[in-house]
Amino acid sequence: MNEATLHRVRMPRGAIPSVEVGAEVRPDQVLATHRRPSAPRRVPLAGPLHADAEHIAGLLLIAPGSMVAQGDAIARTDEGREVRAPIDGLLLGVAASDGSALLSPLGDEEPVIGHVSGTVAGIEDAAITIEVPGVLLRGVGGTGSAVHGELVVAVHDPTEELRAAAIDVGATGKIVVGGSRASAETLTRARAMGVAGIVLGGVLDKELRDFEAIQRRRREAGGMTGAFGILLVEGFGKVGIDPQLFSWFRAHAGRVASLFGADGLLYVYDAAPLPSRRALARVGDRVIAHRRPFQGRGGVLVGMMEDLHAAQSGIPTRMALVRFEDGRLAPVPLANIEATVVPEGR
Repeated sequence: MNEATLHRVRMPRGAIPSVEVGAEVRPDQVLATHRRPSAPRRVPLAGPLHADAEHIAGLLLIAPGSMVAQGDAIARTDEGREVRAPIDGLLLGVAASDGSALLSPLGDEEPVIGHVSGTVAGIEDAAITIEVPGVLLRGVGGTGSAVHGELVVAVHDPTEELRAAAIDVGATGKIVVGGSRASAETLTRARAMGVAGIVLGGVLDKELRDFEAIQRRRREAGGMTGAFGILLVEGFGKVGIDPQLFSWFRAHAGRVASLFGADGLLYVYDAAPLPSRRALARVGDRVIAHRRPFQGRGGVLVGMMEDLHAAQSGIPTRMALVRFEDGRLAPVPLANIEATVVPEGR
C-alpha cells in the first residue's frame, strides 16, 4: 500500500498563490509568484502632511511590513491630507529623522516552485501544503537545491564508492544513488553532466568542502547553471548505506523522486514503505552499525557476549557479536547497532 505525506512549500512575504486547494500539481509547476524587494527609497510624508516627524507613525494607514500598490494611500491626516505610494513596494517603516516612509521597490516577478507532485491540501500566507503520494526518507544531512528526477542506482554494493566513471550522459536529469562516499571530482563531474542530485551513505568533510569551493568559483565566474542537491542518509565520513535500504533503492530504480538537499529530505513517489529500525536488536536480527569503526555496515547479530566488556572508549558495556556482509565477525557495543526491519509484504 502506498503512503502519503505532507510537504510544506514556504512562501516569501507577499507571494500570490496561483493554485487552489484540491489542485493536482507537478514538481516543476509554479505554485505562486512574488516580487523581491530591492533597496529602499524615501517617500516624504512630514512635509506633504504638514505634520511633525515624530507624529508620522500615528498617521500611517498601512502597517510596516505590508505590501503596497502604486496609488495606495500610505498616510492621511484628519484634515484629509494624504500621501500615496509612487510605486509598488514593501513598506519598511518610517524614518524618525525626517518622518519619511521607507519603501522598497519590487523587482521582476519570480516563480515559487514546489518541486513535488501531489494535491494542494492547504494555502496559508507562509506556506502551501501539498499531500505527496509517496514515501519520505529523512537523511542525516545534505546540501544544495531542491531538485526532482528519476532514481538511478550507480553502484553494485552499498559500501562501494561512487566514482566519476559511473557518471555519464545517461545520468543527466537523474537522482543518482551511490554508496559509501563520493570524491570532489565525482561530485563536480555529476554537477557538470547535469545530474539533478546525489544520494550517498556519507561523504568526507574535505571532499565536500573542496566540491563547494569549486562550485563557488564557478558561480563567481558565471559558468554554472541548473540546480543540484546532495543527500546523506547514514552519517558523515565514509559510511555505507544500510543494505536493506540499498535494496529498497534498487527496487525503486526508475521511480520519480524529489530531493531537498539543504533540508535532508527525499520523497519517492508511489513507493513501498521504507525499512524501519528499532534500537533493541535481538539474536538473528539484521542490524546496521551507526558508530565507527563499522558505521553504515550491515550484518546479522549472531550472539550476545556475557558480562560487560570495554568498548573503544574504555567504558564497560554490553557487546554483541555481529557477522558483517563481508563475512567478518566482530564485537560491537549493543548501543551502537539497530535492527533493520523490512515491512511485511516485501
